[in-house]
Amino acid sequence: MITHPLAIVHQASHVSLRERPLPMLHDGDLLVAPLLAGLCGTDLQVLRGERHDPAVVLGHEGVARIIACGQGAAAHWQPGQHVILNPTHPHDPSLLLGHLQDGLFQQRLRVPAAMVEAGLVIPLPVDLPAPLAALIEPLASVIHGLQLMARHKRPGPLLVYGDGTIGHLVARCARALLGADSPVLLIHNSLSGLRWSQQHALAETRCVLRDDPGLDARLRDCGATAALLATPRNATLRCLEHALDYLASDAVIDLLGGVPAASHLPALPEVEDLAGVRALNCGGQPLEGAFVHTRDRWRRARVLFGHRGVATRHLVDSCAWLARQPGLFMPLVTHHVALEAAARLMQQIANGHGRHLDGRRFVKVAMTINPCPAVLRATTLEPSPCSP
Repeated sequence: MITHPLAIVHQASHVSLRERPLPMLHDGDLLVAPLLAGLCGTDLQVLRGERHDPAVVLGHEGVARIIACGQGAAAHWQPGQHVILNPTHPHDPSLLLGHLQDGLFQQRLRVPAAMVEAGLVIPLPVDLPAPLAALIEPLASVIHGLQLMARHKRPGPLLVYGDGTIGHLVARCARALLGADSPVLLIHNSLSGLRWSQQHALAETRCVLRDDPGLDARLRDCGATAALLATPRNATLRCLEHALDYLASDAVIDLLGGVPAASHLPALPEVEDLAGVRALNCGGQPLEGAFVHTRDRWRRARVLFGHRGVATRHLVDSCAWLARQPGLFMPLVTHHVALEAAARLMQQIANGHGRHLDGRRFVKVAMTINPCPAVLRATTLEPSPCSP
């Protein structure tokens, strides 16, 4: 039995593996053992000092096993169940796992009753190869965004800015969710990213470099009717301005990536706060989706939206996609490391700005936090009494 669980703790630019006290449970809480978690793009920004979220333990993507239940939670949960933790509370911004409260990169995590009662703990719905657990939450976000986009998008190409996990997930899902007449142009910021994508992208995905001298003519001729920005906070505005130059009138734009607070773009004079647009849809609500209909400085119609977090239905859909086509998504998990190695890896990331680890480009890094089986099992256990 673990009495002093290990956690990957970051403070400023220093990352270390430390023992922490075993969390004490209150009424309605759950104690879980994170099994496998993914390193997210926002985690990279925190490690590099580009974001200053207060949580000292990061991690919001992955699967955990229930260890114990606080009084009041035992009626619905049982030790041994594999669960997904939805990191975003749709109504309480202070409950943001891995950002405002400590996350999954630790051997034991107390899930507060507020998260349990809000339905943010979800039984794993299908059997799943363990490494793919790192993709459940990001794929759910992609599914959510493309479903919202489908309400407005006309036939035509989709411009995707960003060659990380989200960009590659969009390329793998867009045609299924938007239609076969929505080929993807995956726009890269670096030559190394372009080369990796050319080796691993789908045949129908066109990979291009944003600084390619010939890109201007190619984009003007393609008739793109939508753009999705899977970019870090410090790159989103310039990529949005780039997209506005090439999109057809009435195009729809998903601000999926980070957006600086209170940001404004002269090319969109009617939109005063792009960060507010990005937060229009939170935790899968409103159900019908929220959008901003506006015009750019050339008076061309635009539909903008964004989203933070996902709903249970998106996570369940994501698991189904991953279980049904594991070979489609497994190449995106480029590195799979244990807890001790993960701490060293995160320190390496904090010291640099590239996307290479051990001489290889990383897309998604999966961390084994506690020993877990090769296949995570869906849980249909009957509830029984349990206590901390």
